[in-house]
Amino acid sequence: MKTAAILAVAGVAAAAAAQSVDIAVSATTIGPGESSVVTLSAGYGAGDYAVAGIATDFISSVGSTGWSDVALISPMDGPGTSAGAPSGTGVDGILAGQLNFPPAGIYADDSNPIAFWTATYTAPADVPDAFTVDLSTETSRFDVYVDRGSSASESRLSSLREGAGAINVVPAPASLALLGLGGLAAARRRR
Repeated sequence: MKTAAILAVAGVAAAAAAQSVDIAVSATTIGPGESSVVTLSAGYGAGDYAVAGIATDFISSVGSTGWSDVALISPMDGPGTSAGAPSGTGVDGILAGQLNFPPAGIYADDSNPIAFWTATYTAPADVPDAFTVDLSTETSRFDVYVDRGSSASESRLSSLREGAGAINVVPAPASLALLGLGGLAAARRRR
């Protein structure tokens, strides 16, 4: 009997820890002028029905420089939502959510995880040195609908795992080859 109770508690703990905001990067390495699309998704535990609402900030080590096409993804672009505003740290104030109102026959999309936000990062045209764009999230609200037949939601913020990712920006191959040839010529001169 003790073993069953321990397994049940472990299962509840695992389900509670299943809440996450994830960062997907379409291209993890790009060159000058190239782009990579970043998508934020929300995942929730097995005991819940769907994501209700999320309030998060998207943190980028380059701030908002180079970011474009910032948008919410349907159906997480419901009433009162916002794709956020550019800031010195990235994009602040992302507010995504969807309705679940069974009396009117409106049911939330129960995709798990569910994509809710996207943006495109474009590297500068001139990249003299390689650098990394570090990405993360800081979430202040993460609510889920507890079941399909109710519009009641509950917070799962206390057990949330935040997203992280990176985009590596490298100089153009021709620039690297010229640097290599320059180093070779310098080495020959020293001899």
